Amino acid sequence: MSEGQETTDLDLVRGIKSGDPDAFERMVERYHARVYSLSYGVLRNAEDAEEATQDAFLTLYRKIGTFDDTKKFFSWFYRVALNTAYSRARRRPSLPTVAIEDYLPRFQSDGHLAAEFPDGGIPVDDDAALRELAGRAEGFIAELPPAYRDVIWMNDVEQMAPAEIAEILEISIPAFKSRLHRARLYVRQRLSEISSPPERVAAEATR
Repeated sequence: MSEGQETTDLDLVRGIKSGDPDAFERMVERYHARVYSLSYGVLRNAEDAEEATQDAFLTLYRKIGTFDDTKKFFSWFYRVALNTAYSRARRRPSLPTVAIEDYLPRFQSDGHLAAEFPDGGIPVDDDAALRELAGRAEGFIAELPPAYRDVIWMNDVEQMAPAEIAEILEISIPAFKSRLHRARLYVRQRLSEISSPPERVAAEATR
């Protein structure tokens, strides 16, 4: 590989395909943290997330020959990593998920809200409280069904671009926006239940 210029994902892919061990090591260095974060968002356990991350890179090494060089590597590999994490999740006792509709706003026949729904942000006095709130938000995200959990974790925690998320999950942008909105409403409602005063809620805590 050439020196003095940035090595692209495609350069590394071609290196791995040609049997260059250095290319694979550099790919691991480039994406380990992000794949681990994605795996942790699914599994909510550090040891399981690390093992899923190792599995994802092993799958990458074994299946790199099937990757179409005209496609975007990032999206292809994230689908591999996501599938790997869910495969590991299926091999352990399932964690309970919530019925998200139970926490979303309800509307009357005239279109008005059936009950008040929190809006705004929870006032946080110090960094420790903010970290505690963010931790609780991550816990509420983990309760969501996968279709909603993946979207809000990738967007608000990993801060991935909407187009990338839609491509990885193979959904439309409108579907992405709908899932993200509903997931945020759920987390916002749950945060409002544990906050004092309850009338302000932290959408920012999920970012």
